[in-house]
Parts: sequence; structure tokens; C-alpha cells
Amino acid sequence: MFYPTAEFRNEERAKYIEKQKQRRELQRQQEERIAAARKTAEKAPHETAMDKLKETKKLVNSIQIGSPMNEEYITAALKRICDILDFCLTEIRPENSSEE
Repeated sequence: MFYPTAEFRNEERAKYIEKQKQRRELQRQQEERIAAARKTAEKAPHETAMDKLKETKKLVNSIQIGSPMNEEYITAALKRICDILDFCLTEIRPENSSEE
């Protein structure tokens, strides 16, 4: 029967610890790649505002005289306009405060 020596056990333990370190490093690298991919997939704030503006224009253009849907379209358009204005104000505010 084979009984592992202390030296053998220490070598095996060192190999196991090294593999664990490599696994953790690979996991960290994978998480970094995922985070980088998410960041590149996100739209810039001004792009999001431009998309909202396009949607708002479509809503405003869909308002028809005498249509019972007018109130819903107008309400939705006004809400989106407020979102866009809020974005513009929050983007401009830090620049103005840094100039003072």
C-alpha cells in the first residue's frame, strides 16, 4: 500500500493552490471582459436623449385633429419632452458649476 510522504502532500497542495489561483485569475479576466462588453453596449447619454427625441417627434406627428387618442399622445409626448429637458439640465449643470 502506498502512503504519501509529507513532501508529496506538500507538492500536491502547492499544485492545487496554484490551480486555484489560476482559476481565480481567469474568472477575474472573464468578469472584466463582460464588464467591458456591457460598457461598449451601453449608449452614451446624449444618444439616449436623441432616441427619446426621435420617439417624441413620432408621437407629436401622430397627433391627429379630432382623434380620441390625442390626449394620450399629447401626454406621452410631454412626459418624454420633460425627460429630455431633465437630461439636458443635468448634463449642463456640472459644466456651469465648474466654471464658477
